[in-house]
Amino acid sequence: MILLVDMDAFFASVEQAHHPHLRGRAVIVCGDPDRRGVVTAASYEARPFGVRAGMPLAEAKRLCPNAEYVEGSPRKYVEKSLELLECFLSYTPDVEPFSVDEAFLDLGRLGARGATMDAAIALGREIQERIAREHSLGASIGIGPNKLIAKMASGVRKPRGLTAFDEEGFRRHFWPRPVQELWGVGPKMSVHLGALGIRTVGDLGETSAAALEQAFGVVGPHLRDAAWGMDRSPVIPYHEGVDPKSMGHEVTLPEDSRDPAFLEGTLLRLADQVARRLRGDGFAARTVTLKLRDFRFRTVTRQRALDVAVDDHLSLFEVARNLWRTNWRGEPLRLLGVSASALEKRGEAAQTELFERDERARTLQQALDRVRDRLGEASVVPAGSLTQRGEPGHVPFGAAQRQNRGTLSRRSAGAELNRRIRREAGRDEGPAGGSSPPGAQP
Repeated sequence: MILLVDMDAFFASVEQAHHPHLRGRAVIVCGDPDRRGVVTAASYEARPFGVRAGMPLAEAKRLCPNAEYVEGSPRKYVEKSLELLECFLSYTPDVEPFSVDEAFLDLGRLGARGATMDAAIALGREIQERIAREHSLGASIGIGPNKLIAKMASGVRKPRGLTAFDEEGFRRHFWPRPVQELWGVGPKMSVHLGALGIRTVGDLGETSAAALEQAFGVVGPHLRDAAWGMDRSPVIPYHEGVDPKSMGHEVTLPEDSRDPAFLEGTLLRLADQVARRLRGDGFAARTVTLKLRDFRFRTVTRQRALDVAVDDHLSLFEVARNLWRTNWRGEPLRLLGVSASALEKRGEAAQTELFERDERARTLQQALDRVRDRLGEASVVPAGSLTQRGEPGHVPFGAAQRQNRGTLSRRSAGAELNRRIRREAGRDEGPAGGSSPPGAQP
């Protein structure tokens, strides 16, 4: 049996747990409440007003003016996530953090305690009660024979619900429901499916695999399997680790800007942050992606593949700047982002071409990294990024992770959670990745 623990309104609930005067009140977690930004999370008391994650803060204030607006605290959420992971590990060693506020637990090695649905339900209730008692937080739990069913079951009853399905129960519940409720089917995919007359999960399940493969390629049969509640993906314990596929940063500007010097300075700062992460985690990248969002909330992403893998900020910046100059039409911009993908481990194929290229530059970069590890990110910044009007950005994953490289410890797990939270919280306008279903709020 697989169990998915999904913390209810996690960021907002953590704030309510830490500040008793917020309990029972509408709480909206965001970046600086006095600046532009978006809603990171809303408590259940705020949601009836229409407030949701990703909504511009100005709109949230219009809908719910009397809410408590709280600046998010990534450190606090990371610490709580780690405490919860330790709690889950006391039940089974096979725990996979799926997001900042979700984790899969594989009960397969628990013998009788995880062998049947009834046993899994009893264990799920025990975990719920322990979370409430020891952490003053609510959690919804889904249980099923695989990750897909456990994940979808966790959203059936919230908050503090517990739902268990076998494959037959899964189909009985979800087949009449809109196809976009199936995990992995987004708005665009649901439109494509609708064009084929597939409106419900059941419609998808009853469509032939051949027809779906013809329409969607190799993804088609997988969609049909999912509609039947079939999923063979394993729970990957976090101590085994999984290499990231990409690393990136994005920032909502203090105000819409069409100032080229300011925008280039921002790109340089973002490239520097991404490069720091690459080097800190021992990766180099062969693809650079630029993200632009204008004042009308129109988003454009463009990417370029590189001949060699890189991990220095100037190489990333040069590509990002060229993409920006090619694709920016002079409209005021609201958000900029830079990310790196097609990652390669340093010391493998990329090492020769990367490091023999300029040994002196590498030595200098390592020296500068050591200075920043010791004195902080703001101690050394690219001169071009000083065109920014804000304070130098802080990269929350420098010295600590570097000291622990090679061991996926509690601290490195915290660094990974920190990265996820920084993507989902703070000043970003939306998750840079992840696969939470539409509408999910941490």
